[in-house]
Amino acid sequence: MTAIGRMRSLGVAWCCLVCLPIHAAAQDLAQPQLVREVLAGTRDEARVSWWGFDAEDSTRFLQDAIQSKARKLIIDRQATPWITRPLTGVSNQEIILEEGVELVAKKGDFRAKGDCLLSFRGCENVTIRGEKKGSAKPARIRMHKKDYQSDAYEKSEWRHGLVFLGCRRVLVRDLAIEETGGDGIYLGAGPNKNPNLDVVIRRVDCNRNHRQGISVISAENLLIEDCLLRNTQGTAPESGVDFEPNNPYDLLVNCIMRNCVAENNAGRGYEICPQSMNSGSKPVSIHLDKCVSRKNKLHGIHLCSAQKDPPGGLLRITHFLSEEDGMAGLSVQFNPYDAIRIEMEDTVIRDSAQEDSFFAPIYVQGIESDDRPTGNLHFKRVTIKDDKDRPFFKINDRKGNGLRDITGEIVLERGGRKETIKMETWLSGG
Repeated sequence: MTAIGRMRSLGVAWCCLVCLPIHAAAQDLAQPQLVREVLAGTRDEARVSWWGFDAEDSTRFLQDAIQSKARKLIIDRQATPWITRPLTGVSNQEIILEEGVELVAKKGDFRAKGDCLLSFRGCENVTIRGEKKGSAKPARIRMHKKDYQSDAYEKSEWRHGLVFLGCRRVLVRDLAIEETGGDGIYLGAGPNKNPNLDVVIRRVDCNRNHRQGISVISAENLLIEDCLLRNTQGTAPESGVDFEPNNPYDLLVNCIMRNCVAENNAGRGYEICPQSMNSGSKPVSIHLDKCVSRKNKLHGIHLCSAQKDPPGGLLRITHFLSEEDGMAGLSVQFNPYDAIRIEMEDTVIRDSAQEDSFFAPIYVQGIESDDRPTGNLHFKRVTIKDDKDRPFFKINDRKGNGLRDITGEIVLERGGRKETIKMETWLSGG
């Protein structure tokens, strides 16, 4: 062969090597020997790419890797997102999304009304987290909300991002969950009516979801911390977070939100709605601490109880800020004076209901099912900053049942002046 011929031959071979790797590399990611070691129990940490990667649909690799029950499973970064159909999680596993990884719902799929991206049923010792370094963007779980809202899909509010049903010892952190067809995170009861126990959700950004940032149906010992719940829009309630049991046996016990921001949601910032509970339910205990509600279209905080046979318990609100919410900073609906106790301390309500003449910064709607008074509100170091000429506290009591057990002081700042109002005296007309 001539020198020119040899050069041409090498050129063709080199060209082939350059052109092949896009597909060959995807196949080369698979590591069958390492997979066998994981399945044999001799290796407890694994990378999903050992099973394989397909830029169009990696469901089989993701699900097989999860089912391997590797104690630590890393969804490793590829040139394109990990595309998947619905996945089911297992117990005793930590799933880590490497920095920059996107776990994305497959376009055109998720046809069933309850198809969720990743679901855990009756699992324990579960962690799903992003690997975040410095100011880098968090790992993402992303769906296609606009598709599900179109006529091509049957209408649904249950195409959630992450679902936990009756799970124990759960940690979710350092993730963005976006564009779901339901909630970013859903915490529901298990098949045996079991609540979720010992759940921590930390540094999660729930953005542009269809129904809620987070829905809490049944949970005991829940901490939601340093989370951002924003831009929910699609179907009611459209709130940042919604504590809303489905049945009397569901639990809202020792649920704490700390350092969270709910903003620009089409519904409320923080919604607490135990209408489906009753006096036989375990008392509610929810604490909102150092949280912010900002520019939500409806109320900053909204509690709606069951009128006829409400649950008892405590909603504690401390170091809270409501600013520029579309309706009331605090709204209380149908809560009898002997039902849930509401304590608000060290709180500022600023410029709420600026364009809605019906609501005031604090709004209470009376009982309409019987003759019990509403109430059980207690204020301590609460400041309302409001320059509109209107009542700072509005009562809608169409049945004339009145108010009872409303105590404490509110500082009203208006027109550069401060006025301290003792609620007992103000309500009595003094």
